[in-house]
Amino acid sequence: MFSNSKEIVDKSFRYLLLSRAARSAALIFVTLSLPLYLHYLHFSVIFIGLLYVPIILFNVFLILILGRLGDNIGYSKILFIGEIFPVAGLLLISLSTNIYFIATGAILAGITGGAGGMRGAFSPGMMAFVASNYHNETDRVTKLSLLTATASFFSIFGGIFLSFYALIENVMGAVLFYRLFFVVSFFLVLASLIFLSRLKEYKRPKKTTRIMKKESFSYLLRILLPNTVNAAAIGIVMPLLPLWFELKYHIDPSVVGYIYTIAYLSTAIGSFVSGKYINGKVNTLKMASMAHILQGVLFISIAFSPLLFLTASVYIFRMAIAGVGFPMRGAINVRGINKEDYGTSTSFQGVSGRGSQLTSGASGYLMDLNLGFPLIIGGTIQAIGGIIYYVMIKTWHGNRIVDKEIDKN
Repeated sequence: MFSNSKEIVDKSFRYLLLSRAARSAALIFVTLSLPLYLHYLHFSVIFIGLLYVPIILFNVFLILILGRLGDNIGYSKILFIGEIFPVAGLLLISLSTNIYFIATGAILAGITGGAGGMRGAFSPGMMAFVASNYHNETDRVTKLSLLTATASFFSIFGGIFLSFYALIENVMGAVLFYRLFFVVSFFLVLASLIFLSRLKEYKRPKKTTRIMKKESFSYLLRILLPNTVNAAAIGIVMPLLPLWFELKYHIDPSVVGYIYTIAYLSTAIGSFVSGKYINGKVNTLKMASMAHILQGVLFISIAFSPLLFLTASVYIFRMAIAGVGFPMRGAINVRGINKEDYGTSTSFQGVSGRGSQLTSGASGYLMDLNLGFPLIIGGTIQAIGGIIYYVMIKTWHGNRIVDKEIDKN
């Protein structure tokens, strides 16, 4: 999977885009459906929230191992190995309504975090792959915006699958509806795995340290704290949000699917605008931080919204803001990392993000007390995280060099 040819590496990038497209349609449907499916099978919101705990713990372990391994054997190989687990997991979920099959499948597939439009873009090795092959920060933002826009656009199909609920449930029943599209999702992730087998990257530099260089570790510490805070907020709000819409407004899964479909389109537009029209023209740190803060504030406002239309509109706008901010944040997160350490560094970032989403276990309890509590608490934490992110990165001495490079461009 290695090549020294810039042309070959650049051309193979399309396979990563195809992989993210197929992966997004599949994982978004499953991520949206899992809490609704389990609720239909008469499991409580508390149980559903707690189920995310073992899912997150397994994925923390997997991310840590694969990221460190990627520094030695290459990130394209790690992307391929990491995709084997969702293939196996979705096969298990589609086979049976037995909770042990469903839980094991969800753990292997990594059905954790929120059903955001960029959900399908994330997998172990992806950020490291982009950082390793595109050294200029502006180029990284461009590639990440293209990846997240593609993932977000094809996430629409996950929402569309769910929107078929009312039509198909009347014919074959709810359980068979979910299992049918779990099978479709399995084949989509299998296609993603095949696309990743065609991916090429530049040969990795020999690693000279057991873990990472001192300067990489110093910068990593500045990223971990705000990432941890933000992920804790996401864990509280996002995993059960599809179920929140259903319980709050007494709507069926089809309507939830419509809302998320439009939200994914807004995220795709936000990501595209970020890379095409904003990239290189604004202070990326300020923009990324403000995006975090605004997302948290909008979550809080949703908690007090009495009308479904108003709530859906605010949520759709929030997802557009997320699309604008992520490519910039992704590039900033590897700004001060040595090229030897991209895999280890991004795996630690992934671990801090996934590990902090253990707050998902509290989400069900908070919803059981009051439907608005997860949004208010999670939104407040995310807004605070945006402030911490700006302060931690702004004080890094290397920003002076980055600012000069941006001015030259």
